Amino acid sequence: MQSNHENEGEAQASSSLDFPTSRLTRLIGGLAFIASVVSAALVLLTLALTGFSVFRRYVLGRPVTWSDELSGFLVVAIVMLGAAEVLRKGEHVSVDVLAENATGRKAWLLQLWSNLSVAVVSGVLFASAINAVQFSRMIGIYSGGYLEAPLWIPQSFLLVGAGLLCLLAITRCLDLIFLRRF
Repeated sequence: MQSNHENEGEAQASSSLDFPTSRLTRLIGGLAFIASVVSAALVLLTLALTGFSVFRRYVLGRPVTWSDELSGFLVVAIVMLGAAEVLRKGEHVSVDVLAENATGRKAWLLQLWSNLSVAVVSGVLFASAINAVQFSRMIGIYSGGYLEAPLWIPQSFLLVGAGLLCLLAITRCLDLIFLRRF
């Protein structure tokens, strides 16, 4: 006997992945998975960095001055590198009442609208990130903390994450339009 939570997870996964996908979508999905593996490794790195910082501060009495700033940059990388995988697995925020009860053409339209929305928002984020990275490189902006890192480096994770998310959403839209039968 399955719990209600397990049934909900299966229903959500099948509702987002129940249509055929193109090779391009699977390729971009593979890249999203690789990015999420890097994201998971960065979570572990952030945990180790935080533990190291706490140890140095409270046990040795010698705080690490740059760890908070680096952790902030790593959180941006973690989120952006994991976003496309969340879309690939169908785990983005959705209105469950609509998504669970829609069938046929309504389900198709909801999936198309959802992926179009993600594509537009991530496309705008990508365009904005391009401008931010170019500007930071052009005038040589560095972080204001102890790291004094060139800001284009952490901003680049916005490009990678938003780019993957946008590409995956677009290919999923194309798959819905050209491969999905409802």
